[in-house]
Amino acid sequence: MLESLKQTIEDNFSFRPNKNQFRDIERLTFEIMRREKIHLNQIIDYLKNNSKAAKCSGKDKFFAIKNSLLNRRFPLTTNKEKIDAKRIFLTQLKKPLLDKWQVNPIRDKSSETTTTSLMRISNGVNKEFNPLKVFVEKEVRKSYLVDNFKKMFPQVEMEELSYYSEYLKKNKFHISQLKKSIVFIVKEKWDFIKPCPCTKHHLSCGYWIFNLGFGCPFDCSYCFLQQYTNFPGLILPANLDDFFEKFDRFAGKLKKPIRIGTGEFCDSLALDDITQYSSKLIPYFKEKNVSFELKTKSTQIDNLLKIKSSPNIVISWSLNPPSIIEKEELATASLEERIEAAGKAQTAGFGVGFHFDPIIHFQDWKNQYKEVICQLYSKVKPPFAWISLGTLRSNRELKTIVESRFPQSNIFYGELLLGEDKKLRYPRFLRKEIYSKLIEWIREYDTKTLVYLCMENKEMWEILGLLRNTTAPF
Repeated sequence: MLESLKQTIEDNFSFRPNKNQFRDIERLTFEIMRREKIHLNQIIDYLKNNSKAAKCSGKDKFFAIKNSLLNRRFPLTTNKEKIDAKRIFLTQLKKPLLDKWQVNPIRDKSSETTTTSLMRISNGVNKEFNPLKVFVEKEVRKSYLVDNFKKMFPQVEMEELSYYSEYLKKNKFHISQLKKSIVFIVKEKWDFIKPCPCTKHHLSCGYWIFNLGFGCPFDCSYCFLQQYTNFPGLILPANLDDFFEKFDRFAGKLKKPIRIGTGEFCDSLALDDITQYSSKLIPYFKEKNVSFELKTKSTQIDNLLKIKSSPNIVISWSLNPPSIIEKEELATASLEERIEAAGKAQTAGFGVGFHFDPIIHFQDWKNQYKEVICQLYSKVKPPFAWISLGTLRSNRELKTIVESRFPQSNIFYGELLLGEDKKLRYPRFLRKEIYSKLIEWIREYDTKTLVYLCMENKEMWEILGLLRNTTAPF
């Protein structure tokens, strides 16, 4: 529908935009049409009635058209403040990938092709991971993890490598291959423990990452790993004893307890039936002076329920409304399934935590997020270990990747502007409203659970009164 845009602009406004000008007009027009589900002729009618472009000449015509489009593209922000042009990210439109791997077979209407499935749907509900091939580094070929894959997937081909990066010498990586279900079982040698990479000018929550693998069998449209990975599939370390040895040395230098977890670069439990990581991690960390977190969007808790719990072990779930989970968090457990699993973990004696992150702003967000909180507190008893809040944010490059991999997703057409950390974020007034409402709804049920913000500046913490909390575990 946008093929005729340039000619339409010229015909209606006697203005021929140059390459950069047209890029901005095309991008804004496209996003407005996606946001509002309207046709190009409605945009043109709007410009005729609001842009005053007909009365302008030269470059002034372009600015009249662009400013009117910006007002329509960012209606909430326009009503609150003047938008700095430097905060607007307008990049050239690109076509969606025609052939791509995703975790569920989804009909891509734009290309009329079906994406390849990574997950098998069993009985219409349970989602089971099925690897296409497993690559094994020679140093860990006799590990328990290799044995587990052989037992669970006897039909799957295994190939030995000296080092997993050898795969890229023969197979050039492209983003379309991101979710190809290849597994690399490796001996990790470097990135065992690291502080959570917070963002500049923002308050860190002091989280530490126990780096147990890279990649995820789920496929969330907003996932930052899409931008950073250069490998298909999953990288799983087999040498947990080396991890524990490193942590013993690290823990000896700690002056106070820390919060640490494995859910930053992977889902902590999604493949726990195969890796059995939790069966090794929990007995180890329950003897340590830390809060250890396993964070997930799955229901893989069977191994946990066989282990004696400990107060310092926290199992946490990321939560979103069902409409977001269904469209943006492919192959993950439903909201109801996550909450039910949390209740079972709590009954077994584990601490439980919850992450509303990312919170996504859309037309009915208040009703739907309030309902999530109502459902949570009707099934799981407070207080919880913690609840974190974080609104949608990303580097600019991720938006382009999401458009190519998830052409059906509209979440990046919300009122996202470049923040002081150069990430796309909702404007401050909108983030404040979102956080205030969620805190209000949480406190109607629960006055004791720690609530904190993820990747927010100190000012936002202060506005919301969260810096006064003296019970934070960090």
